[in-house]
Amino acid sequence: MEKRTASLLFIMLVGAIVIGLAGCSTGPTATAPTKNMPEMLKAAGFKVYVADTPQKMAHLQTCPSDTLMVHERPGAKCYAFSDPASKTMYIGDEAAYGRLQGLLEKQKQKIMEQRIQSDPQFWPQWVDSQGGG
Repeated sequence: MEKRTASLLFIMLVGAIVIGLAGCSTGPTATAPTKNMPEMLKAAGFKVYVADTPQKMAHLQTCPSDTLMVHERPGAKCYAFSDPASKTMYIGDEAAYGRLQGLLEKQKQKIMEQRIQSDPQFWPQWVDSQGGG
């Protein structure tokens, strides 16, 4: 009888773990399907420049990666994003930068909405709580 009780407890424990892991794997995520930065820069109107000379490649290596840089010159401001892995520099004007900000804000909103909408444990946990649902 003890073996049968122990076996049932073991099966129940394994079942609870499996259900818990399934809940974790389908819970809200912080990584919504997103465009990567180079795609967003292009969509915003940044021009793509390939480091096609040793001098450009050397300069590209000195720029901070994954950082939007601001460069000012008389009468104009430009924004640059280096991607040493693809040997590419993305350069845009203030209008392109404004569009990029809009795209980033939309993406942030999309991620937040996904976090809100994709929690399968929400209703089972709260539907009967405090008379809700």
